[in-house]
Amino acid sequence: MTAYISIENLSIDFLKYHDGQPSLKSDIVSFIKRKKPKNTLTKFRAISNIDLEIKQGDRLGILGKNGAGKSTLLKAIAGIYAPSTGTIRRKGNLVPLLELGTGFEPGSSVRQNIYLNGAILNIPREKIITLEPEILQFAELEEFKDQPLSNLSSGMRSRLSFSISSFLNPEILLLDEVFAAGDKAFVRKAKSRILKMIECSQIVIFTSHQEKQILEICNKAIVLNKGTIVFKGTAAESIKFYNENLIRKSEKGHA
Repeated sequence: MTAYISIENLSIDFLKYHDGQPSLKSDIVSFIKRKKPKNTLTKFRAISNIDLEIKQGDRLGILGKNGAGKSTLLKAIAGIYAPSTGTIRRKGNLVPLLELGTGFEPGSSVRQNIYLNGAILNIPREKIITLEPEILQFAELEEFKDQPLSNLSSGMRSRLSFSISSFLNPEILLLDEVFAAGDKAFVRKAKSRILKMIECSQIVIFTSHQEKQILEICNKAIVLNKGTIVFKGTAAESIKFYNENLIRKSEKGHA
């Protein structure tokens, strides 16, 4: 199967909740008029009018400052967010290494969560049974396998989630700041595993604030600003545009 992703005119809207108490002045006015502050919902467009064609062999980097829409775009591609407008068409089995630990049940044991997370990732139960010892070993959690997940630190949960996902062979691999934090020894081990996954994947989409990682992994990139694509090119071209047009201008604005 030849993997591809086709995105046309994609926009994602979120609703923002306001508690109706933005200032002391509005509180006083509401008190005088004997009115309760109004609760309101407003629409916020997180990404807007995205057009992308991603094909076999593409390693696409996504650059942008915090809040630019990088994670939202990845989650839309993964099917976590539905388009508000536009379409996403894709072909190929997909593994999203995004918010590690999503889908876990804190009250259940580590072993039970391996099977739960495996089911969410569509891993056959027979395969999970075979992989369980390797998953626990790679995550360095053999001694905790019968402990409730709630007893584990956030770092240990992330190790478990990554370990489960890393035994998959995706045609499309989504990576969101996967090298950003964690125990240094485990990050080195995880990076080696991720590089193998990248090598075997037909399509890779990767977000990172580390330019070196974008250059190492990606052969093309886009730059997002306020939810829209402002540049497309090679990884090197996109990094240059990002630094010259977003980072340096931002620094000058705060000088």
